[in-house]
Amino acid sequence: LAIAAIVIGVAAPSFSSMVQGNRLSGQSLDFVAALNLARSEAIKRRVLVTLCKSGNGQNCVADGGVTNWGQGWIVFADPNNRGTRDNGEPILRVHGNLAGNNRLTGNANFIDAISYLPSGDTANLGNGTLALCDSRNDDALSPAIVINSTGRPRLTRVNQTAMTCV
Repeated sequence: LAIAAIVIGVAAPSFSSMVQGNRLSGQSLDFVAALNLARSEAIKRRVLVTLCKSGNGQNCVADGGVTNWGQGWIVFADPNNRGTRDNGEPILRVHGNLAGNNRLTGNANFIDAISYLPSGDTANLGNGTLALCDSRNDDALSPAIVINSTGRPRLTRVNQTAMTCV
């Protein structure tokens, strides 16, 4: 019994860290999938498609970055080019809040929403980065999603960008 207790005591912290790392990885891939969907739908539908923060799965939250993307997001067709969802605009995907109280925050270009033009480029001004962080606040372990002006996302680590998790 004592040996089992020692083994569990040694293994539990590393197992917890592994779970947190897998959660971050999965959540970053979910966001990249939403970006790729928004981009491909904008090209296919030939209208602006927007991905925005949404706590209720219906409406955008445009608060200048006060609330992080971790509350959830929606992807919707935005034919009137407003960047916020109006009644009747089709929702293409809904993602709920991030498990583990993780935070997803964007820099100045991607604070509240990311919109894609029919060309597949972002309607936002220039490149942008979003940092996905958990309670460890470790920039070397936390994924960052970098979106270039042509709308293509790529994954890197927060410590390789100008953002931090703190």
